[in-house]
Amino acid sequence: GQRCTAVKVVLVMESVADALVEKINAKVAKLTVGPPEEDCDITPVVSESSANFIEGLVMDAKQKEAKFWQEYKREGNLIWPLLLDHVRPDMRIAWEEPFGPVLPVIRISSVEEGIHHCNASNFGLQ
Repeated sequence: GQRCTAVKVVLVMESVADALVEKINAKVAKLTVGPPEEDCDITPVVSESSANFIEGLVMDAKQKEAKFWQEYKREGNLIWPLLLDHVRPDMRIAWEEPFGPVLPVIRISSVEEGIHHCNASNFGLQ
């Protein structure tokens, strides 16, 4: 999450979305969270302002009714991994880089819809 080449968003065809999200969720459940000295998978984000930014994206998604597969949890700069499903283009998380352990899933109904979303992104294809 804290590098520019990290996955920003997952676009998935509606027909296979449930199966994919369940598989991702199973992997997320196995991630360890804590300080880097303990060799954890998820460690604190770089700054409090970064954590606040991520929290803003998450709260916007919650207000707009994305499905949370985990409860949002934060202690200081440490944010637990979060899988967000049913993310829509009107949610900030669909367009803004979190640089943290948040994975938004956007369900699409056609390849054309996916192409449209990619073309509308400021990030291009990564």
